[in-house]
Amino acid sequence: MTTLIFVENVLGSGQVVKVTEDFGDYSVSRELRPGENARLVVSPFKSVSVEEAPMTALATPRAANEALTITTFPAPRILESRFG
Repeated sequence: MTTLIFVENVLGSGQVVKVTEDFGDYSVSRELRPGENARLVVSPFKSVSVEEAPMTALATPRAANEALTITTFPAPRILESRFG
């Protein structure tokens, strides 16, 4: 038997929610910023923990001269042949 859990961090929240899913020796963590949500499946072999953390504690300052780089995947070739 499995259970679906919906976790939402409300938009006006000043907190970041850290969700950790444990599968025995393996665990996966993610952070939900205000306005984000997650759907989690829980089974007898899996557990979930949720913690709150202030956003200021998780924010890492970026140096003034450090540029933000955004990378994207190239468009599929089928789109290039149609719209390229």
